[in-house]
Amino acid sequence: MMRYFFSTTLTAICLVAVQSASLAQVLAAPATPGAASVGQGSVACCQQLKPFARLALPLEKAELKLDENSPVHDFGQGRQAFALIELPAYKQAYAVNISTLAQAPGAFSNSDHTRLALRIETLDAEFSPLRVYPHTGMKKRGLGYEKTVFVNPSNQNERYLLVYGALNVEPELVTESRTDVIFVGTGFFIGGIDKPLTLRAASNGVLLVEAKGLLPGNK
Repeated sequence: MMRYFFSTTLTAICLVAVQSASLAQVLAAPATPGAASVGQGSVACCQQLKPFARLALPLEKAELKLDENSPVHDFGQGRQAFALIELPAYKQAYAVNISTLAQAPGAFSNSDHTRLALRIETLDAEFSPLRVYPHTGMKKRGLGYEKTVFVNPSNQNERYLLVYGALNVEPELVTESRTDVIFVGTGFFIGGIDKPLTLRAASNGVLLVEAKGLLPGNK
């Protein structure tokens, strides 16, 4: 009887130790770099996107426009254009690069530019958010933004990329430089001009999308 009691107690202690170790590993797992936590409001929002049309991930580098012809939804900032990009069924690791450029509404003399401050979310087949990248996690690319989303084996359940603008970004004062080359009789004269610009967040813009690392059979 004593041997049975000792064996049973030892087994219970081992089970508790294993469970504690597993929990510690989960808590210690590093977060995905640049990805923010997913809130309940975001989940409810994305479920409402199921009826909208999806765009297949472009085979080559392509432009995608967010404009008056794009689907619109209220992401908490008022109704705005968005792009819902469908990812291929997972077969190997790959990456998707998304970038934007600043756009001037008028001639070069205009001091205001608009830019799409990117916000990117990855969704599973049920439109539940898995990774969220706010504009603060983007890389600056000239006067625009750029982000490369890596899809690895641990992300194979991701089926969509949701892209829209963060409209709560404060205007930013920047300087744009331009170089002029002028021929003046005896040779060329190189001059330049520095122009102050105000960059304002906009809901419309042009996305440059490029998939990298996909084999032909997985495109």
